[in-house]
Amino acid sequence: MNNPSISIDIIIVNYNSTDYLIRCIESIYRSSGGGFAEIFVEDNASIDNVERVKERFPEVHLHINSKNIGFGAATNRAIGKGKNPYIVLINPDSKVESGLLDNAVQYLAANPDIGILGPRILDNDGAIQESARSFPTPLTALFGRQSLFSRLFPHNSITRANLLAHQSDGKTPMAVDWVSGACMLIRRRAIKDIGLLDERFFMYWEDADWCLRMWKKGWKVVYFPRTKIFHYVGKSSSKLLVRSIFEFHKSVYLFFNKYYNKSFRWLKPLILFGLFFRFCFVITSSKINEIILTRQVTRRTISKNRGKIQAPQKPISVMRIIARLNIGGPAIHVHLLNAKLNPARFKSLLVTGRISPLEGDMNYLFSAGEPEPIRIPELQREISLVMDIQAFFRIFAILKAKMPDIVHTHTAKAGFSARFAVIIYNLIYGRHVKLVHTFHGNVFEGYFDRFSSYSFILIEKIIARFTDIIIAISDSQRSDLIHRYKIAPARKLRTIRLGFDLLPFLNSGELKGKFRRLINVDTETVIIGIVGRLVAIKDHRMFLDAARVLMNQNTGMKVRFVVVGDGELRKELESYSRQIGLEKYVTFCGWIRNIPMVYADLDVLALTSKNEGTPVSIIEAMATGVPVIATNVGGVQDLLGRIDSPDDGLPFSYCERGVICKKNDAEGFAMGVASIIRKSGADPAKREGSEADITEMMKKSREFVVREYAQDRLIADIESLYDELMAQPGRDLFHLKNISGAARHIE
Repeated sequence: MNNPSISIDIIIVNYNSTDYLIRCIESIYRSSGGGFAEIFVEDNASIDNVERVKERFPEVHLHINSKNIGFGAATNRAIGKGKNPYIVLINPDSKVESGLLDNAVQYLAANPDIGILGPRILDNDGAIQESARSFPTPLTALFGRQSLFSRLFPHNSITRANLLAHQSDGKTPMAVDWVSGACMLIRRRAIKDIGLLDERFFMYWEDADWCLRMWKKGWKVVYFPRTKIFHYVGKSSSKLLVRSIFEFHKSVYLFFNKYYNKSFRWLKPLILFGLFFRFCFVITSSKINEIILTRQVTRRTISKNRGKIQAPQKPISVMRIIARLNIGGPAIHVHLLNAKLNPARFKSLLVTGRISPLEGDMNYLFSAGEPEPIRIPELQREISLVMDIQAFFRIFAILKAKMPDIVHTHTAKAGFSARFAVIIYNLIYGRHVKLVHTFHGNVFEGYFDRFSSYSFILIEKIIARFTDIIIAISDSQRSDLIHRYKIAPARKLRTIRLGFDLLPFLNSGELKGKFRRLINVDTETVIIGIVGRLVAIKDHRMFLDAARVLMNQNTGMKVRFVVVGDGELRKELESYSRQIGLEKYVTFCGWIRNIPMVYADLDVLALTSKNEGTPVSIIEAMATGVPVIATNVGGVQDLLGRIDSPDDGLPFSYCERGVICKKNDAEGFAMGVASIIRKSGADPAKREGSEADITEMMKKSREFVVREYAQDRLIADIESLYDELMAQPGRDLFHLKNISGAARHIE
């Protein structure tokens, strides 16, 4: 650093490209005559003997990181070690041509308003790489440097507007939006002004981000075609192709999220899906040739083994995947299937994610003798591109290790990530793992805004094309999926109702009185309960509004409203309860593990949801003998049966097995609750009509759930479905053989 002729710090970030790195350093010394530059090599834990660099070039500053910290972080470390006024970033798989350093530095020195200078970059065959570009737009995905459209129509106006190197005359410097980080010269003073590289970009797009920040601070970015380097594209990233493709798409999303203003936030679900779909396509297309070869080998092997004695049939391997085991019907359902399928015929494995902090955890279902689920922390309720793609890779790795025959997904998030993983796994390895997905509810209504809901419907339609069987848990839900949302044709949709161990609820009479004592309520007080997560879709606010109406219209009634469950809205709902004067009459119980004890003392079970699949709380209440009132959503009508009195002018209707109301109608709901209380005799002072009517309704309810929702029926239905699936021949996925290797270059 004491040599006065040195004015440049050259930074090279290396990862398992040491052979190329050595040749790169040799070209730097040849082009500069030796003492013109100080070279810093930051190595990200390579395993190809990077120490050779120090043996060959003792003057080079080599630092080996203990792990791969990414391009941005490694570059920033090296920048902090140097002091020269100009910095060159260059990839190890590059060859520097004579004149690059002195000509570029002279031009920078003569133009103090330039922050970054990018040379002309050539492929090893001399073709110009599009290293000068416009800032990305949504069209960049379709008309980028290596996109299919740009390859098929290289001279189209959109691509030419995005890729600027070909607009150069080969001599004149020109201002551009950004230049490739494969080689760029940067003024150290500009870095001090705008800051170091954003280390959130592990690799890719950090160069575009840096250039945009330069322009925002008043520094120019210039393409300088008078000097050139040769760049052998992707020699570092190709060592871990899947990781590099993942990081590319992750960085695209980070760039979008960082710079596009709030008016574009409505595009977020579409951007997420588009990037994920592109990511899957790029990986798939890069493996097509391997698939074709694998199939040829497989055919030859099958041909040789024809006629040989078959080995004894192994159990069918079933991998079941659910986003999280939070309290609710889906968790109970998957545990039952995992534990009760015939072990002589089915080998079951459960994969699950992470519950949110405020959700109740049902991992207690797994007793000491049962195998623990495989847990993927990245698989969670919230939408996050980074976490969702990490979950995809974790699921993909489990598929490779376990090689299941059937993957059965439950809930929307697991259905998205896991089914995509299976689709790509089948394509890459030439297998046909059977895909089954169960809709326990849906996210098409009541969860998101209109555009997001439409995006999710579109995503489901695409994934459904690759799904062998889609299970609806009620006839109403199946009809909606086929006719209302048009997710898949009828031939793919099956109705298989949920199944439960109902004995604790059928025998809950012995628990009567315990819950009343727990909440300090006497036997003369009517208890109206709602059971479920405290989230917006369950509409507990309507339950509280109905409670207020009921209290105002029945001032003499002794009543307690109990909210069993927990969730993100608990504090808000407790505050609202106080605000409308119900704090003395409403008890928030949180989650209660001994839920049959609760039902044993309920006089009415309420459900006020805006959207449902098959509500488990209704099934549990019916098995216990508790009258039910619910909003008419999802599969509620299937549970409560036909309407007995449709034309009596009331805002509620008596069904075969309960009372049904419109959603968002607190007054009608309150009137329905009051009617149940009067008819059932729960409040002797307000008794009206025949108590025998309610008793008969409850008898029908118990008989119905025992017949339709017992666990033995569910197990038999699922085992029959799996047998049917395994008897079907696999689809030929090799019709994609004509797709070329579109992933050879990522950028």
